[in-house]
Amino acid sequence: MLIAMDPGTEKFGWAVSGDVGDLILSGVSPIGDIDEWAKAVLGGDTGFLEERAVEISAVPYSFSFPGFVIAGSGTGSSECIGRLVSSGLRVEKVPESFSTLRGRDLYWRIHPPRGFRRLVPKGLLVPPRDVDDLAAWSLILDYICSKKEVSCNKVRGGIGGIQDA
Repeated sequence: MLIAMDPGTEKFGWAVSGDVGDLILSGVSPIGDIDEWAKAVLGGDTGFLEERAVEISAVPYSFSFPGFVIAGSGTGSSECIGRLVSSGLRVEKVPESFSTLRGRDLYWRIHPPRGFRRLVPKGLLVPPRDVDDLAAWSLILDYICSKKEVSCNKVRGGIGGIQDA
């Protein structure tokens, strides 16, 4: 299991995946909830995470804290990372360049456009919700690929079983 967060100034996206990058849970939370979120992650409080999830896997899962959280190291992330560390989480910083664009792409892979929107190039479509959670998921996918623990092609295909919360 891997957990990542994409920090922001007003909100943060978070994602929980299996070891090969299959998305289990993801959500977008206000920055004021970061300490409570960290406590839930440390304590394995899946109820807290599920209540705030935007995407939830239809596949049953068991939650076990992996020992660290992957966090984007972009502009403004130092306060979020500091709060995570103060909460007792170990943080592994990763570059988050283009994570929002990758999050948008992941959104359209999970929720393919329908009707006339299928004809519009995906790069021109704007998802109907914030995709900070999927940006966090993209950090997990990049992390797995950088560690070369598993084929990156297998990692990039791990979007099955997702449903709207």
